[in-house]
Amino acid sequence: MPLKYKIFFFLLVSTPLFSQKFQGIAESNYAGTIGVFNNPANVVDTRQMVFINLAGVGIDYQSNYVRWNAPFSVGKMMLGIVPEEYKNSSNGKIIMKDSYNKTNNNVQNVAAYLNGAILGPSIGLDIKKWGLGAAGGIRYRYLNSISNTDPSIGHSLVHGAKSKELIGQNFDNSSIYFNSGFFNELYGTLGKVIINDEDRLIKIGATAKYLYSNSFGSIVGNNFSFKLDNNSIDPTLNELVLTNVTGSIAVASLFSTLDKSNFTSQLTALNGLGKGIGLDLGVVYEYRPDYHLFSRNRKGKNYTDPTQNKYLYKISFSVVDLGFLKFSDPLVNVNSLDGKTQTINFGDIRKFGGIEKLIDDLEGVFGLGKGATSFNILMPASAITSFDYKFSEKIYFNLTYRQYLLPSARRGVIGHSGLSFTPRFEKKMLEFALPVSLDNNFRNFNLGIAMRAAGLYFGADNITGLLNTFNPRGASFFAGAFIPIYHRLPESPLKCFEVENRPSYRKKFKLFQKKR
Repeated sequence: MPLKYKIFFFLLVSTPLFSQKFQGIAESNYAGTIGVFNNPANVVDTRQMVFINLAGVGIDYQSNYVRWNAPFSVGKMMLGIVPEEYKNSSNGKIIMKDSYNKTNNNVQNVAAYLNGAILGPSIGLDIKKWGLGAAGGIRYRYLNSISNTDPSIGHSLVHGAKSKELIGQNFDNSSIYFNSGFFNELYGTLGKVIINDEDRLIKIGATAKYLYSNSFGSIVGNNFSFKLDNNSIDPTLNELVLTNVTGSIAVASLFSTLDKSNFTSQLTALNGLGKGIGLDLGVVYEYRPDYHLFSRNRKGKNYTDPTQNKYLYKISFSVVDLGFLKFSDPLVNVNSLDGKTQTINFGDIRKFGGIEKLIDDLEGVFGLGKGATSFNILMPASAITSFDYKFSEKIYFNLTYRQYLLPSARRGVIGHSGLSFTPRFEKKMLEFALPVSLDNNFRNFNLGIAMRAAGLYFGADNITGLLNTFNPRGASFFAGAFIPIYHRLPESPLKCFEVENRPSYRKKFKLFQKKR
């Protein structure tokens, strides 16, 4: 497979990378510890007394520049069920064509993200008596981005070393930011109900994290000029002429190439070349106009039905992914590219095998030796605001706005902003959700689906890439399993909380009143 497809499919599907948003399930009242990544206050006043997460995995890719334009879907390609007519008859491999990559030439900056998490074992506890919740566990994240990159460079990456469209053209004031890393998070979460005043409830939460990594690489170049020329030795290839490059190349990795063993060794690691700390903070306000329907008083003590969602609506706000890592080790290498002028022969760049191999090739091309042995990076701090409306006992509508807070033109983990609307059908043992979102800084329109049956869930925040609809600019999938131990009703004489015509407050909100 040519270099251009190695790069493209690395960003799309080539490695087992995992989604971090899980938007179709994260705002559910039965999400347990999955919900604390959006807001740590979700750890308290839950439907489960004990929540044991077994595992969760997924994949989520977003691009504003490249659309999938092949006659078969990404899902079929991943499953190896592409029709024979699109394969090479001699070796059975898929025949890839330039026309399968449809580029958007109207963007000012190329942005592609592959951010995610493997949700490892975790446990959550909700103690109603004290209005206290706690959780702890581990999350693995593999975060990749190309951001603030010129479309001309994006064209070169997608169409590769043999493209003739840009030959002889000069491009000034160009830039590229490529960051890739694998991170482990050991986390502990505490949540507390601070106000429980009949028709309103306010709860707060915080998550502290220990962060470590054995694999991170960054390629930064800005304010440089470049052009593509024909290679004098091999006219079928191009060479890239760079002038006055400002930027840096940084790598901190125990690995030399992209391989499955990298992931397994990182999953079992308890330390790293880079170490740091992180913090999430959150608050949730619930409006409960029918609180009395779920409440009983006995001998001066108030009891509420712990099995029911008591709010008409709730508003959540959180700031997540505050944190940093410092990489410091003899294996760390940071080199400046300031003022560099260099011709890169694409024949000197090996087939893509991870950012470590790419950086090794670039260090050889630029003649770079041993540089600095330490650097710092920031995690992708974001603010999340959510509004969840209870239309009926089983129907909910959720609106979530995620705002990335840091610059995208930097070395480090890069995030993106987005807005999602998710109607969902929610019961104790069954749940469906249909997230609709504007993602990748509001540039990608995504349709999703999610389902939960007891403690099993699966779905996609962007199903268009799997089904090959609308020439997708991304794809996602997630699945997982957990063990819930639910709260029970208090013992007699308070075991009955059932009241006829429970949603009486609906009369006050005629806009949302269902027709009969």
